[in-house]
Amino acid sequence: MTAPGSDSASLALLAEESPAMLWRGDTTGRCVFLSRAMREFWGLGSDDCGRFDWSSSLLTEDQGAVFGPFSEGMSGQHAFVCEGRYRRADGEVRVLQTRARPYHAPDGSFAGMIGVNEDITELRAADEELSNRNRELRDSLARLRSTADRFALATNISGLAMSEHDEALTYVWAHNVPETCLGKTPAEFIGPEVGEPLETILRRTLETGVTQSEEISFLTGEQRLWYDVQASPSILPDGRRGVVASALDVTTRKLNETKLEVLAQELSHRVKNVFAVVQAIVRQSASATDVPAAFVAAVEARLVALSAAQDALMSMSDDRFSLRDLLARQLSHLERVEMEGPEVLLPGRIAPYLSLAVHELGTNALKYGSLSVPEGRVAVRWTQAGPDHVRLSWQEQGGPTVTPCPTGGKARGGGFGSALLTRVFEGATGGEVDLEFAEHGLHWTATLPTGVELRL
Repeated sequence: MTAPGSDSASLALLAEESPAMLWRGDTTGRCVFLSRAMREFWGLGSDDCGRFDWSSSLLTEDQGAVFGPFSEGMSGQHAFVCEGRYRRADGEVRVLQTRARPYHAPDGSFAGMIGVNEDITELRAADEELSNRNRELRDSLARLRSTADRFALATNISGLAMSEHDEALTYVWAHNVPETCLGKTPAEFIGPEVGEPLETILRRTLETGVTQSEEISFLTGEQRLWYDVQASPSILPDGRRGVVASALDVTTRKLNETKLEVLAQELSHRVKNVFAVVQAIVRQSASATDVPAAFVAAVEARLVALSAAQDALMSMSDDRFSLRDLLARQLSHLERVEMEGPEVLLPGRIAPYLSLAVHELGTNALKYGSLSVPEGRVAVRWTQAGPDHVRLSWQEQGGPTVTPCPTGGKARGGGFGSALLTRVFEGATGGEVDLEFAEHGLHWTATLPTGVELRL
C-alpha cells in the first residue's frame, strides 16, 4: 500500500526514469528539470539543469525555427511544436522535435512550460529519401509522358501501326489502328487476305520466341500495297505470353525501288552498248591502219573487264559490290587461282578500276607469270584492315624466275600496266598500292576504303 505523500515521489521517479526525453522550464525559460534520457543526450549531470543552455548545442541555422515558436508559446502561454538539429554529447547531429505546453501553479498562475523531445532523425531521413524518390518518380513520369507524346506524334506522322496480341492472336492493345479491332483477330478485323498472312507471322513469333520481320503485299482494287511487318515476343500485363507487332506502309518505297531497278537496267544496257560501239571503233580503226592484232585484243579484253564490273554493280541493291563476286567474274577463265577472304562490300566507284587491275594481273600472270607454267599458281587473299579498309593481296608463286627490279624490288611503273596497277589505281580509288617484282613472283597488295562517300 502506498504511503501518504508517495504519489509525488512516484511521479517524479516515473518522469526521471522514462525513456522519453522530458523537461520542465520556469517562466523565464530556464530549465528546472531534465529527465535522465534528456541529460544523457546532452551529457549532463543531475546538478547541471539550472546552468544548461539549449542554444549551446542547437545548430545556428536552426535557432530561429526553435526559439521563435518557443518565445511565442511563452508570451502567449500556449502549446507549441518546433523542430531543430542538435549536437549530441558524442558529437553526432540529431533532429529533435519538441512538443510543449504551459503548466500552472496551484493558484492558477502561469509557471512555465513542460515538454517532451523526440529524436526523429531517422524519420526525417526517411522523409527526405521518400521525397527524393517521389521527385525522381515525378521526373521519370514527366519524361515518360514526353517520350510517349513524341512516340505518338512520330508514329502518327510515319503511319506506323502498332498492336499487341494474346496467344489467341486477338488484339489487346493498338495504336494507329481503330479501337474496334480489340477482342478480334487480324483475320476477323481486316479480312483473311491480309489478316491470315499477318497471323502467320504472329503465330511464328509465339512458337519460336524469335523476332520476325517480313514484307507482305496485297491488292486493294487495282492497287498493290506493301507493308513491312515486325513482330516480337512480349509478356502481357496479366503475365500471359503475347506478341507486339508493327506494320509500316512501304508501298512508295517499293514503287521507287522498282522504278530505280528499271532505270538501272536501262543504264546498264546503254553502258554496254557504249562498250560495244568502242570495240567496233577500235576494230574498224585497226583494220584501216597498221595496228598489231595484239593491241586490239588487249583493248577489247579491258573493255570486257569493264563490262564485267558493270555486271557486278548491277547485282547489288545499293552503290556497293561484293569483292568476292567481282573477283570470281574477272578470274573465272583462269585456273590454279585460289581465293580466300571474308564477305566484303566495296563502294561502286572502285569497281571499274579494280576490274581493270585484276584483269591486268590475270593477263600478265597467264602470259609471263606463274600461270604461264603448269606448276605455277596465284593466291588472292583479302582481310579487314581496320573498320573502314580492306587489304587485297595478289601473290604469284611457282612461275618463271622474275628479275628483281633495280629500284629494290618495288615498281611504280613506266608502262601502261604498271601505271594502271599503281599510280592510276591509287588516284582513282583513294587506296594505297605496293607492287613488287620479287624473284619468287609478282606480289601486288592494295589497301582499299570500304565506306561509301555521299556527294551532293
